[in-house]
Amino acid sequence: MTIKTSFLKLNLVPFIIPLTLILVLILLLNSTLYLSHQNTLSTFITIDFIITIPLVYFILIRKTKISNLTIAPFLILCVIIASYAIPTSNQDTLTAAKTWLIPIVELIVFTIIILKVKKAIKHYKNASNQHQDFYSILQATCKSMFPETPAKLVANEIALIYYGFFNFKKIELKPNEYSNYKGSGILSTLTAIIFLVGIEMISIHILASKWSSVLAWVLTGLSIYSALQLIGIIRSIPKRPMILKDDELILRFGMLSETIIPIEAVESITLANSSDFNKEKNTKTLSLLGELENSNIVIHLKTPQQLEFIYGKPKNYTKLLCFVDDNQSFIAEVNKLLIKSESHGTN
Repeated sequence: MTIKTSFLKLNLVPFIIPLTLILVLILLLNSTLYLSHQNTLSTFITIDFIITIPLVYFILIRKTKISNLTIAPFLILCVIIASYAIPTSNQDTLTAAKTWLIPIVELIVFTIIILKVKKAIKHYKNASNQHQDFYSILQATCKSMFPETPAKLVANEIALIYYGFFNFKKIELKPNEYSNYKGSGILSTLTAIIFLVGIEMISIHILASKWSSVLAWVLTGLSIYSALQLIGIIRSIPKRPMILKDDELILRFGMLSETIIPIEAVESITLANSSDFNKEKNTKTLSLLGELENSNIVIHLKTPQQLEFIYGKPKNYTKLLCFVDDNQSFIAEVNKLLIKSESHGTN
């Protein structure tokens, strides 16, 4: 109990001291002293918000288990607080910081993450002959540097850019890897959705501009962002094949969804037909597109498993439908793994 309390105190100190300093600055901004010397004090208070306090935070965390990269979101938090606390008429220094400092910090963080991912991929290649999955390694790298939710968001944004605009290398499938996009027409469907988003974006922009040009551009920006996400997801699908291992099935639909099924949890795997798709609570499709997925395999499970998504909470299922290009070979190999697992169980 004493050890746990000491650990908690050690991890709270790096936050308590900077937050106390922020509170002191806010009190100073509301004091008569500030009202008498606004022009002079505003510059020094801004410097405290964007340099002094983040520096104090960095000094306090550098020898702890807290990632040094958390200084980036902490700096952004300081800038946000300063934007509300400092009077608008005295934000010249703060505006300059927003224009130059934050983009530079974001670029540094992005570069550090990419370098760490490349190092992890190189290490993984030396340790294993299996397919190198950038997204999985990126997620693990971000989790080692950020809390869970920010780590997921950072990993998703970097991966969408990486798959959408940088990774053009064609992967060679290994014997235990299976593609799930060539014969389903799913890429054509998603591409059509992007086309529809483009048409919708133009229509909404024209209509919204009649009320507010700012609103029109905000909605247009959201539409462009949605289209870029779809492009990243579409291009990630060929890069992330399904994988059969001796003890588990790794089933993916690009970045959109993923599930890992222990082989002992599989009750049966068969060819799917139209009657297999239903809206039961425990039935899921891997791509989340329901009947549009054109599933040709159905997996029944003994115990519930979780389907993870790029955004949102994971969902439980006991029946999973998915599409595999070489479905006959996939089913045969899974059945071999089931037989092997059962034989080991009896022994």
